[in-house]
Amino acid sequence: MRTREDYLEEVETRLARMFRASRDGHKASPVDRHRLEGFIQAGSFLGLASKDELQSLMARVHFEVFGKSIEERQSEQANSWVLESIDYSQYDQPAYERGRI
Repeated sequence: MRTREDYLEEVETRLARMFRASRDGHKASPVDRHRLEGFIQAGSFLGLASKDELQSLMARVHFEVFGKSIEERQSEQANSWVLESIDYSQYDQPAYERGRI
């Protein structure tokens, strides 16, 4: 018979595996993400862990893998897509005229 501790250990293992894959540049498949979400929801439904306990576990494992909180990482990812301001005015002139000296 599995115990609450077995369940929490398995959640931690699965979270760590998914976070390490993400850290290493591998996006989790939708199937794997949904399986993990379902496993977590089932444990909550069965009373093996509360939603707050599971969120805390997720935050701790995320910090162990990435060295930063989920919020910090999300903020960094959002900022990494800011487009640079590129001056394209040099291309306003036709190409055949730009080539003249």
